[in-house]
Amino acid sequence: MPWDLSTALATLFLASFFVQCFYAHRVWIISGRNILLTGSVVVAALVQTVFGFRLLGAARYTDNITTLFNTPYAPINGMGSAVCDIIITASVFFYLHRLRPRLLREDIYIRKLNLIFVQMGVITSSCSLTMGILYYQDQPTAQYLTAAPGFMLCKAYSNSMLAVLNARQLGYDQQRNVQASSFQLRTLSRIH
Repeated sequence: MPWDLSTALATLFLASFFVQCFYAHRVWIISGRNILLTGSVVVAALVQTVFGFRLLGAARYTDNITTLFNTPYAPINGMGSAVCDIIITASVFFYLHRLRPRLLREDIYIRKLNLIFVQMGVITSSCSLTMGILYYQDQPTAQYLTAAPGFMLCKAYSNSMLAVLNARQLGYDQQRNVQASSFQLRTLSRIH
């Protein structure tokens, strides 16, 4: 197996794990330190990472690229990633939606952040789910199609995390502008 393919797969598994851990931290904060929910996200992230590296190890051991598509580790990796993304997306949507009535002033900010979380979660979980489903197709060529969503997944995770970080920064900037403008003195009307 070529070294660049091994490196790309290792990068995919590590990037997925780190982004999912970033979201696990977000879930920890948003959920009010819910250990069960955060623990399930971390366990699902660990499952997909461990089986991803088992898949990589099996392919390196046999030195055959087709091993990537013929081992049972690939669908477990894809489904573990999809389950993790679904848990993250559902929990963030649930907790941010529940938080909205209490924060009337920041309602627009919460809605935008919720929309970004849900959109990014749907994109990453659909890539992972597609990868897992394609593996179980009866046609022998369908297993090879798992490579397409697999390689898109790393970029989707990176874009997802950066979009959430940028949305948070935009929200902080908007809050600062609102606070700064509320302290300004009103101008007097001109007398003619």
